[in-house]
Formats: sequence, C-alpha cells, structure tokens
Amino acid sequence: MDKLSKYILKEFLPSFFTIFLILDIIVSLIFIIYMSNVTSNIKITFLELIKMYLLSLPQIIFLSLSISFFISAVNTYAKLSETFQLVAFFALGFKPFRVLKPITLLAIIFSIINIFILFVSIPYSKAAFKNFRAKKTQEATFNFQNAKLSQQLGEWSLFVQNTKNKKFKNVYLYNDTKKEFVYAKNANLIIKNRVLTFSMDSGELYDFNKSFKIDYKKMQINQNIPTLKLSLLNFKNYFKINKKLFTHYLPFSLIPIALLFFIPLISFFHPRLHKNRSLIYSILLLSIYILLSFLNKDFKLSILIPLIFFIIGGILYKWKIKF
Repeated sequence: MDKLSKYILKEFLPSFFTIFLILDIIVSLIFIIYMSNVTSNIKITFLELIKMYLLSLPQIIFLSLSISFFISAVNTYAKLSETFQLVAFFALGFKPFRVLKPITLLAIIFSIINIFILFVSIPYSKAAFKNFRAKKTQEATFNFQNAKLSQQLGEWSLFVQNTKNKKFKNVYLYNDTKKEFVYAKNANLIIKNRVLTFSMDSGELYDFNKSFKIDYKKMQINQNIPTLKLSLLNFKNYFKINKKLFTHYLPFSLIPIALLFFIPLISFFHPRLHKNRSLIYSILLLSIYILLSFLNKDFKLSILIPLIFFIIGGILYKWKIKF
C-alpha cells in the first residue's frame, strides 16, 4: 500500500469507528425498546435479554455499517478539502480517482460483508429470535401464581395452591364447556424437544355430565412450541421465507458501492470557492436512497435501485470531476 492510500485510510478509520459506535448505540437502543415491547407479557431474565440482544446484533451491525461508511468517507474527504490537502494532492499530479481508490477498495469489502450478513447471518438470527420468543410466550401461558383465581390453561380455569421452580402442588382445573373438574396432587412443567408439557400426578377427574369419577396416576397436557426452521441448502424455500427481508435490505447492503461516486461529488471542493455542505448533502442523499429501498416491494427493483444510483453517480462524476 502506497503512502497516499495509508494517509487517507489513517484519516478515514478514526472517523468511521466514531460514527459507527454512535450509530451502533442508537440502533441498539431502538432494538432494546423493540425487545421490551415484544416481551412486555413475558418474564425474561437479564441473561435472556442479553441473548436476545446478541441475536439482534447482525441487524444492528448491518444497519450501522453502510451509513457509517458513507458519512465517514464524505467527512474524510471534506476535511481534506477544507485543509487544502486535496488541492495539494491534485497539484502533485494525483488524479481524483487515484485519491478515491483506497475508499473504493473498502466499499467493495464492506458490500461483501453486508451481503453475507444479509443473506446468511440475519435470516438465521431472526429465526432464532422468533423461536426463542415463541418458547418464552408458551412458557408464559404456564406461569401460574399461588392462590390466584381466573388463571387460564387453554379451555381450563386453573387454581394452584403452591408453586415453585415450575413445580406445582394441589392443582385444580375446571372446564366449564365440558363440565369437567381435575385435581392433581403434584404437577410439573417440562420443556423438551420444542414440546411444552404440563404433567400432573396422583389426581382425580370428575365428569359432571356423565356423573363419573376417574382416579389417575399421570395425566399430561401437551403444547407444541412453534419453530421456524431454515436451511440455506434448500435455497428456494430459504429465499421464499426471507424474500421481503432481502427486497428491503439488498439496496441498503450495497450503499458503499451504489453511492461511491457521490462521495467525491459531495466532498471534493475548493474551500475558497465553495462552502462545506457535505454533511447536509450526504444525509439528504442517504434519506432518498433509503426511502426508495424501503418503499420498494419488488426484488428485481432492489437490484436496479443501487445499479441506477451507481450509474448516475458515475456519469455525474465523469462529467464534473473527471477521471
């Protein structure tokens, strides 16, 4: 790597990491608020909250990476313009694209990372997040309290005299529709292989319609926990499940390449002739690009959007900046 590339990267990296950290914190807070909303009716521990955050981490990194790259690149070259360093580079005979080259290489690397996160990491992490939430939701339906009336277990009204660590004593259930009453001396909550089982021991069942009583040693109420399974090997089904996700976020993943030629258009200027409005222009351009990405509902357009911006940026760059 030559001295010019090292110098530009040295200026770029501190700006990038600072902006990335700030965006990462902001996006993380948004996801934590989202997690608190979706788990408002579920009891989770602090460790489980951390687990949910880690499952959201690929999305957080993905959303922060592209925006941080573009704003940092614009900010880096704008500072070099303001301090006359770009003027000096051009006076020494460096072409504009030569000055842009180190950021171009990073744009390609970041886009590849984004595509991997989008097509592999995010689908699997979202599936794991949904499965975890489904499991906790099912557990919540069995979260019974001591000596509390009006608790429900499906069609059954339930009363528990004593509960501790998912073990219950003196359990009473009544089904008003079937006119059935069940008593269990002991009951346990068991979760195994995505099946949640309420197992009752040593009890009695009364049927008031048929006027009979049954003594039982063991009775179970089973509930399957919904599970989303993904396999990248079955790409057709994998793509079908995640098509909406890919459609919205594919243009987002390609921001570093799609908006590459807009970086010099915004940040290459002579400080004596122009004011530094690079931040305003970069935020405006990002807003338009992201808005089009999220309004789009056709996967084919999600490929065309970054391509159109890349071509427009290239034409304007060649016309205004020159190679």
